[in-house]
Amino acid sequence: MDRIPRIDIPSPIIRDVPTPVIRSIPAPVIRQLPPPVIQRIERPSVDVPAPVIEYPVIDIQTEEEFRQQTSPTTTESDGETDPNRELPTTPPVPVQPTINIGGIEAPLPDPAPLITAGATAVVTTTVTLGATILIAKLKDSLLEPLLKRLSSKKKKIKIKQMKPILHYVMADNNNVNIFEYSQTGTRIIDTIPDVERYIRDQVEIDSLYEYDNKIMIDEAIKEKFTKEGAKRFKALFTPAKSIVKKLGSKFSI
Repeated sequence: MDRIPRIDIPSPIIRDVPTPVIRSIPAPVIRQLPPPVIQRIERPSVDVPAPVIEYPVIDIQTEEEFRQQTSPTTTESDGETDPNRELPTTPPVPVQPTINIGGIEAPLPDPAPLITAGATAVVTTTVTLGATILIAKLKDSLLEPLLKRLSSKKKKIKIKQMKPILHYVMADNNNVNIFEYSQTGTRIIDTIPDVERYIRDQVEIDSLYEYDNKIMIDEAIKEKFTKEGAKRFKALFTPAKSIVKKLGSKFSI
């Protein structure tokens, strides 16, 4: 405890500031001071004219007039009816014939619709029978010989689409030759170092490259493809035995 030095904090300097002296003005001096200037300003006078507004006169119907216009007009009558006025005569109600069935009177239908329906049925049946007989005669005389003649002239039509065959073959210097077999002959169309990139470029340029051409890649070239490329073009790899078999046959696809 003796090693801690004692710090003397001085007293605030505000205590040494002297108290200000306020001078008081005596009352007689205040009375001699001039009045404020604002008291000598005259009050302004504003002349506001009296406005005169002419309102329009609107002719509005009364409630009674409005009801008279909206209610339907009625004609006054004397309340007496003329018994001698001319009225149309009521036609007599036809008496429908009935038949007694088990003690119950059942009305008979009108014979006119029955006659019309029966006649229509007879005409329809006659026309149908006539058309059937006519078609059977025509079939025996004309249609059957014509059908036999057409059936004897049936020909089988075969449409062959000749696609060029592109054969990828390993060449010298680790390159790949591309042979094209078509109807015009056989030729080498290109020699490429990177076969996978070449095929990808062709597919990107022409989306129907694999459809418009029959592509065969020797299975020995599969080592030049990446794992992803070998999976992508798996259907194009052909074993040597299959290539020999295909080249030994006719190129008709």
